[in-house]
Amino acid sequence: MTSFWEKHRKGIFAGTVLLSFFMIFIYNFLTPYYTDDYAYALEVQEARSLWDLIKQQYVEYMYHNCRVIGQFNLRVFLSMDKWVFNIANSVMFVALVLLIYASVKRKKKHDIFVLLLSLAFVWRYSVRFGETMLWLCGSCNYLWGSVIMIGFLVWYRHQLERTGNTMKHPVLTAIIGFVFGLAAGWCNENTSGGIFLAWIFFTWIYLMNRNADTTEDDSRGSWLTRLKTGVQAYMITSGAGVACGLLAMVLCPGIRSRVDDTDETFTGLAKLLSRFYKITVSIEELFGEVLILLLIAIVILVLQKKWKSWKAVVSDEAVIFVLVALASSYALIVIPPPTPRAYYGVGVFLFIACIQAIRDCDQREFTVALLRYGLAAVLCLWLMFTYFDNMINLWRINRENNERIELIVNASEDNGGSGSVVVPRFREEFQNPYSTAHDSDMTDDPDFWINRFYEFYYHVDSVTAIPREEWDELYGEKEE
Repeated sequence: MTSFWEKHRKGIFAGTVLLSFFMIFIYNFLTPYYTDDYAYALEVQEARSLWDLIKQQYVEYMYHNCRVIGQFNLRVFLSMDKWVFNIANSVMFVALVLLIYASVKRKKKHDIFVLLLSLAFVWRYSVRFGETMLWLCGSCNYLWGSVIMIGFLVWYRHQLERTGNTMKHPVLTAIIGFVFGLAAGWCNENTSGGIFLAWIFFTWIYLMNRNADTTEDDSRGSWLTRLKTGVQAYMITSGAGVACGLLAMVLCPGIRSRVDDTDETFTGLAKLLSRFYKITVSIEELFGEVLILLLIAIVILVLQKKWKSWKAVVSDEAVIFVLVALASSYALIVIPPPTPRAYYGVGVFLFIACIQAIRDCDQREFTVALLRYGLAAVLCLWLMFTYFDNMINLWRINRENNERIELIVNASEDNGGSGSVVVPRFREEFQNPYSTAHDSDMTDDPDFWINRFYEFYYHVDSVTAIPREEWDELYGEKEE
């Protein structure tokens, strides 16, 4: 059996990647527009050209949101048919899995074990999967932003690994580094800060290893000389790009509206301690299982004496990504307690750290090999059952959403662009982690902000949502 896997490893790897695309594409296809999608779609409808979309994004940057890249992608996709986004978002999901895979070092070529872990971790442990991976507005900011940020790190680490060789196009590489870094730094407030910290770590490790390999004099002058000769232009431009992107977000005029803390109970030091506590609780709630797996892997690495020195510990990729994840989490202490979505990038960093640590465990010991492959098998089994179960739930939600939209459209058409309509709320039994439908459902208050989005988009006087059982009883639309 082992020889079969080794013989067909490349084909199995490619098949797994292709299967991953179709799995997430079905979920994307079954996910309609929700909440903010309608609000931005109303703005996009007023645009007549790409330049109009750019001007709209400029206004948003000045008065509300600093995430220019994600929000502009959102506007572009809302100007097209939904199926375009379904395909593009599925590609980006696969890209994220492959970038997590590429971030793990010391693996075999076409390492199926690492690929399956990367895929399973993303499906099981991603923060608010429905909000950050499928919902159009959330995906453009979180999934797409993470692909850009992790893609930058993978590119940068690849450049560091080949720096010893003659670089054919140093000027072009430096320009790419700045542009790529700028995009990575302009994706997400706390996670982009983590990317900048990772840039510092990997650059420092490269320079320290380079100096350690040198046999020249250890005087201060020669050390500085080696440091100067070791620093390449793309290293500087890459870091400068990330820093510029971060500054563009921090200095955003509209960011003040997103950090209003008037609702907090405490002030001063007590407020900071309260935020620190809430961040710690959020980390435990969102990533408790990942941290347990990471801790077990670290214990195994220590017992196997993989970390023989302090230098080996601080330069280990798993340790670096853990530190980056913690820094990205506790950077949120400067703002009021955010939604769980803010920890999405933290999860990606922890995934890389955990998979790297698991991969580094020496599998020649039977117990370790059993734990490694047993974990992958259990996660894949979980994914298989969970996927099909929630695919049905997504289909049911999508069916009910189409029914509601039809009721609203008919009310608008029957009343010449006006009228009031009552629709059923989504059934609670269909709620699942892969849909944001229930968290963003309409209410029985026609002035509720979500209700107003539907009202404005479909041109009706008001929209009210009541429980399905009550709606069936009042309007006689019982299912057979």
